[in-house]
Amino acid sequence: MTFSVGGSYSQDVYAVEATLMKATLSLDEPGERPGLFVASSFEFDLPNALSEALHRGIPLYFIHEFRLSKERWYWFDKTKVESRFFIRLAFDPLTRRYRLSYNGLSHSFDSLEQALPYIKSIRRWRVASSNAIRNADNYIAEIRFHLDETKLPKPMQVVNVGSSDWNITSDWESITIPADVVMISE
Repeated sequence: MTFSVGGSYSQDVYAVEATLMKATLSLDEPGERPGLFVASSFEFDLPNALSEALHRGIPLYFIHEFRLSKERWYWFDKTKVESRFFIRLAFDPLTRRYRLSYNGLSHSFDSLEQALPYIKSIRRWRVASSNAIRNADNYIAEIRFHLDETKLPKPMQVVNVGSSDWNITSDWESITIPADVVMISE
């Protein structure tokens, strides 16, 4: 456990770790809206407390976050692009089905095991315009995943502060920037 000045703790110390398995950047494919796309896959185990809360009718919200920064030696890095992908998971006790919602789409699943892969992995997520990366020398692409605790009911936010059963998160992880996504400026 790590403590900072004043005795307060870093909330990430108490989190269930979501591990980045794979992340790639690519450009649009023919017939697709032009842009820079991310595909990523995280691995984690859903804590029992979250699973129980889900079965009691509390929806869970997850966020995949991407950022593209330009390194600067003379100041803080400049964030060029920030993008978030929100996923909502809910359980319907009447039909005993899990409903996954994102980007206005909704899917139903018979089991939690069927729904979790759609939370853990994203394919073809458009995060920026196709010319976002120019001369890749000083760019850093990063991604992370976490449970959005701010969407939990307020009593649960207060009672479960610091509990690993109520927090799933990953650190910001670097993504390799392939040469084919870099726009050469002249």
